[in-house]
Amino acid sequence: MSARATTAGHHTPARRAALGAVAAFTVLASAAFGLMPSAKAATPAEAGAAQAVLALLNSERAANHLPALGWSPALVSSARRHNLTMAAANVLSHQLPGEPVFSVRISQAGVSWHAAAENIGWTTDRTSHGADSLEISMYNERPPSDGHRLNILSTAVHYVGIDTYIDSRTGKLWLTEDFADVAGPLPVNTAHLPIGSLDSATALPGHKVRLTGWAMDPDAKTVSLYIGIFYDGHFAGYLRAPVARPDVTRAKGAGPHPGYLITLTLPAGRHAITTYAVNVGTGSGMARLGSLLVTV
Repeated sequence: MSARATTAGHHTPARRAALGAVAAFTVLASAAFGLMPSAKAATPAEAGAAQAVLALLNSERAANHLPALGWSPALVSSARRHNLTMAAANVLSHQLPGEPVFSVRISQAGVSWHAAAENIGWTTDRTSHGADSLEISMYNERPPSDGHRLNILSTAVHYVGIDTYIDSRTGKLWLTEDFADVAGPLPVNTAHLPIGSLDSATALPGHKVRLTGWAMDPDAKTVSLYIGIFYDGHFAGYLRAPVARPDVTRAKGAGPHPGYLITLTLPAGRHAITTYAVNVGTGSGMARLGSLLVTV
């Protein structure tokens, strides 16, 4: 659907893509430095509107002889973060500057999905009725513009996380529905930011730099974290490139792969590289791991 009126939204399915232990990518463009917003808890009105949408969505599935989708707190945390990001920018999009695309956001919430999808929208009716109206509009779509409806009636997904954010600043209710074939982890204590370090930044031929370090979320020690990478204050990307670090596993009680090994291609010259670890679950965004200078 086009981003207009009160039923704006998008349909985007995704399939799992394998990531190697050593990740390499080229910086094609820089984005404004932006950390993910703190995922403040939903108000009772927002939580109630989300539950109303869930009931409506599952009634739509039942009308088509499909099983109900289960509720996933992990997917809710992904949806919540995205609503806050969209509201902060007052832009409807699956990916705002400095933010991962929805499939990565769902992975960041700890969901090891094989199929995932997302519906988003906003309305100026900041009530449960307004949220339901968005859902009804999505369900009532007809081919060929029926992407939201296909997500709602998908047989590839089995769980959903729904969040509504009532935003007085923009005068809108923001709705995000994140779908996956697995539920992901149960809620964990997300009060602590990750810990870790950027251990080395080694120049390689071809204007490349190899980054090594480690990161661990004290609230989810076995999860391999996504690493946010910046050079000279410019956003380069989020990547998860786990490698074994027995020393960290022994000392911190971390999972078997708390290390990261990332190869980055940069413009020729001297650069300040900074890495951040992305918090698991809701939490407060990212934790700075360190900065190093390198000439490539």
